[in-house]
Amino acid sequence: MDRGAWRRHAWWVGVPATVAGFGAWAALADDKTGWTVISAAAAGVVGGFGPTVADRLAAKREIRRQREDALRGVTSAELPESVAWLLHPGQAVVDFIGRGWVLRQLESWTTDPGAVAVRLLTGAGGVGKTRLAREFADRLPGWRCEWIHPGAEEQTAALIASGDVPERLLVVVDYAETRDRAGVAALVCAAQRAAGVRVRVLLVARGAGLWWETLSAAYPQQAQLLDAVTGRSQVVELPARIEEREPGEIVALAARDFAAHLGRPVPVVEARDRPADTPVLRLHAEALLTVLDGKPRHGRYDVLTEVLGHEARYWRFAARRAGLLAADDDPASDALLRQVVGVAALLGADGPAEVAGLVRRIRRLVDADPERVDRYAAWLADLYPAADGTALGVVQPDLLAETLAVRVLRDYPAADRARVFADLTVTQAVRALTVLGRARMHQGDAAALIEVALGVDVPRMVEAVILVGVQFPGVFTPGAVRLLADADIVLGWARRVADLVPYPSLELGRLAVALTTRIVAGLTPDTPPEIQANWMDEHAIRLTEVGRRIEALTISHEVVNLRRELATTNRDTYLPNLAMSLNNHANRLAEAGQRSEALATSHDAVNLYQELITTNRDTHLPNLATSLHNHANQLAEAGQHTEALTTSHEAVNLRRELTITKRDVYLPNLASSLHNHAIRLAKAGRHTEALTTSHEAVNLYQELITTNRDAYLPNLAMSLWNVGYVGLMVGSVTDEVIALTVEGVRYFDELAAAEPAAFEERRQAARRTLDELHRATGGTEVNEPLPDAEG
Repeated sequence: MDRGAWRRHAWWVGVPATVAGFGAWAALADDKTGWTVISAAAAGVVGGFGPTVADRLAAKREIRRQREDALRGVTSAELPESVAWLLHPGQAVVDFIGRGWVLRQLESWTTDPGAVAVRLLTGAGGVGKTRLAREFADRLPGWRCEWIHPGAEEQTAALIASGDVPERLLVVVDYAETRDRAGVAALVCAAQRAAGVRVRVLLVARGAGLWWETLSAAYPQQAQLLDAVTGRSQVVELPARIEEREPGEIVALAARDFAAHLGRPVPVVEARDRPADTPVLRLHAEALLTVLDGKPRHGRYDVLTEVLGHEARYWRFAARRAGLLAADDDPASDALLRQVVGVAALLGADGPAEVAGLVRRIRRLVDADPERVDRYAAWLADLYPAADGTALGVVQPDLLAETLAVRVLRDYPAADRARVFADLTVTQAVRALTVLGRARMHQGDAAALIEVALGVDVPRMVEAVILVGVQFPGVFTPGAVRLLADADIVLGWARRVADLVPYPSLELGRLAVALTTRIVAGLTPDTPPEIQANWMDEHAIRLTEVGRRIEALTISHEVVNLRRELATTNRDTYLPNLAMSLNNHANRLAEAGQRSEALATSHDAVNLYQELITTNRDTHLPNLATSLHNHANQLAEAGQHTEALTTSHEAVNLRRELTITKRDVYLPNLASSLHNHAIRLAKAGRHTEALTTSHEAVNLYQELITTNRDAYLPNLAMSLWNVGYVGLMVGSVTDEVIALTVEGVRYFDELAAAEPAAFEERRQAARRTLDELHRATGGTEVNEPLPDAEG
């Protein structure tokens, strides 16, 4: 440990009151030698808690001893160094340069006592995110800095909530987009709520996509807090280019540092034009190869492929030392080692059994005797010791792992590829899709491999897509939907997995429809009527979500009939479900243009909910508000505008009441009711109130979209369109009204590109409204009725 790092930790020694926290932090954080030693010293003075800490520390010491033995083997005289290891950000072989503006921004974040507790550092693979985070942590005097290993997010949150933390604590979560979202959310909330101390959480990820925008949905118990602290202003985007240095200069400086580390002459770096946005990892790889070759490279080949070529020497010599290879070089043996390391980079493994299973996925080792498999497994585990000592470490940095995995699979025969993806755990399937999803940005063969992966074990991959799909919009879901239509699945599995798909979801909605389609098709006359009704109702909801409204209407009608029949036999039990089905069916009827039937049905739903709240107001009040909201829409469609306005106002009031106690839960519903109420007010000639209400709906949806873009983008587009619609109705066509409508059209363009069936009609109507706004004068009539918002 360097002296600066020791100074940051040493003040903890001799403070027995927080020893329990010491042991906990040692277990949660990536293994840091100095910190573990301090924890062990402190734990020695504890009574009842001591044995637990001592056992944990003894296990970690043994892990460290094995890791150090492996590293000594890597650097011993008869073995070449791991070339990939030299590029790892944790090694810091190359001096850190540039990024001053980012460091200053992060330093200001830590020193500001009123700042939000979380920052998300994003950037493409290889741009230096992890190295920058390490540099930032090293520059914080007086702060305790911990890198939290996967799976420890909720434990870390609990430790922060308990108060057993230093006065200044920085928690770093690398690969944040791959972590359990509920755990990350809990950690962010705990840091934000920490009292009397300053806790900061730095998340590091490749992008701030749907996983970040839907974080509050993963932790509904504190969704409101998450909505407030996980907006776009908390994202720090790291570009590939290091502004302070030119790419050629970065290569030259890195070559100098690699040469010094390896004890080799400093080579001449080729003078040529390099793209300004070349990721720093590739520049460092070029520098390292220049040092290893001892001469300029003249832009030959792909640097990552060449680095892996050098790394193969390390695999070969390590395998020879482990007794896996004979003394002579055998190209077939080299290929076998490459395959084992490549499959490991793709799948990873948790525990010895999975490592052995991974080895047996290689064609030449499928039927190998257990002793040989164990020797390969031990060799593989020693190549890249994992920081936490439990999971299998793989070749790093990530771009190397992704490149190797894709190229190994690309060169496999089809049968061997299938073997790699067969009988995976869900965790392994998620890892495989994550690696391939990332690799497709820089490896052209990855897209075809994704199709292979999805098709080998469709049920298992569907489960993985539900977990990883929002990280890669449009990448996995279409293939999973297509394959699920004909896959051999078990009905019980489909029911379980369908419940895991979030609602609503632009990305996963089609997958939900594919599942409910198979479930409904599997219903039999022997299936209990309440089970049939439940799944048919879910199917209708999901069909509507993706724009298949005619099919949804047919199913919805059957659900109402089933639940009417059930209510005649047991009214108290089935009345709530019947009321819900009537409310949903009224919406379907309205969408199909059957207005009189829709009005009668929604009136029935309101009556039932008014009956239900007399017995349990708290339970049924939200449903009554929803039913009133939708009934107002049906009244307006039937031309009963006075009644519609009164009913709409009642729905808004009920939803305002609900948001007082549970704002994060009922805010989307309030926004929807305000959207519709603005139209009712405009129809009634109450122009000022109409515009004010319309703008309030937009403001709420703009708030909601910062936390869950996938769910609320359609609503925001509708509310922005609504501003233009109301502006035309009341004769107030201002620059602001036009600008908001333009924004709504832009969102509809995006939505229609992803889901034409659901959004193309509305996109065209919104464009017509915009055209009218540009031509409008006071009192312009609206020719395009704006759809009311459901719910």
